[in-house]
Amino acid sequence: RLERLQRIVSKLQMESGLCEEQLNQADTLLQSDVRLLNAGKPPQKAAEIERDLDKADAMIRLLFNDVQTLKDGRHPQGEQMYRRVYRLHERLVAIRTEYNLRLKSGAPAAVVTVPLGQRPRQELDEATLRYLQDLLSWVEENQRRVGAAEWGVDLPTVESHLGSHRGLHHSIEEFRTKIERARADEDMGDMCGEEDVGGGRHAGRRVWTWPIPAPRPQNTSKSRLRHLESLHGFVSAATKELMWLNEKEEEEVNFDWSDHNPNMTAKKENYS
Repeated sequence: RLERLQRIVSKLQMESGLCEEQLNQADTLLQSDVRLLNAGKPPQKAAEIERDLDKADAMIRLLFNDVQTLKDGRHPQGEQMYRRVYRLHERLVAIRTEYNLRLKSGAPAAVVTVPLGQRPRQELDEATLRYLQDLLSWVEENQRRVGAAEWGVDLPTVESHLGSHRGLHHSIEEFRTKIERARADEDMGDMCGEEDVGGGRHAGRRVWTWPIPAPRPQNTSKSRLRHLESLHGFVSAATKELMWLNEKEEEEVNFDWSDHNPNMTAKKENYS
C-alpha cells in the first residue's frame, strides 16, 4: 500500500512539473500576443494558447484525482501535493481569465471598469459585452457538462469521474467567488457615488450593473460532488467484498477434496 502511494507521489511530482511547463508556455505565448495587440497588430497564437490551456486543464483534473487518493490513504505528503496542484489550478484560472479578457475579447483588462456616470449600460463597448457573453457561455457550458456527466460503472471509472469533477468544482467555486467580489465592489461604488449634485440625488451614481446571474452550475456541481463521494465510498466497500469473495472462491477451487487430504477436518471446522 505504501509503495503504491509513493508511486503516486512520484507521478504527481513529474506530471505537475509537466503541467507547469504547459502553463509557462501558454503564458509566454499570451504575453507575446498581448504585446502585439498593444502595438495595434492582430494576435498570432490564440489557437495555441487555448490548446495549451485545455491540456493543462485536463492534466490538473487528473492530478486532483491522484491527490485525493493520497489524502484518502493518509499519506504524509498528501496535503503538500494538494497545495502544489491547487497552485497550478489557480495559475490556470489566472491565465485563462487574462486570455479571455485581453486577447479573446480584443480589449485591455481595464475596459471592464466603467467610470461613474460616463457610459450607460446600452453603450458598453462591444469588446466588454463580448467578454461578458463569454462568461455567460462559460456558465451555460459547465451547467451542461455537469448535467450530462456520467457516474462510472466500476471503481476505476468512479474514481476518474470523481477526480475530474473535483477539478471542475474548484473552477466553478473560483468563478462564483470572483462574481461575488465584483458585485460587492460595485455596491461599494454605488454607495460612494450617491451624492447631491445641483439638487439632484444620485446624479453621480454609476448606472451600469453586472448582467451576470449567480453561477447556476454551483448547486448542481456541489450536489454531483456529494453524490460522487457517496458512490465512491459504496463502490470501494463493494469492491473489497468482491475481492474477498474471489479469494475464497480461489481457495475452494484449488482445495484438495479427496479422502487423502489430511486437512479435511480443519476444513469442516472452518465451515462450521
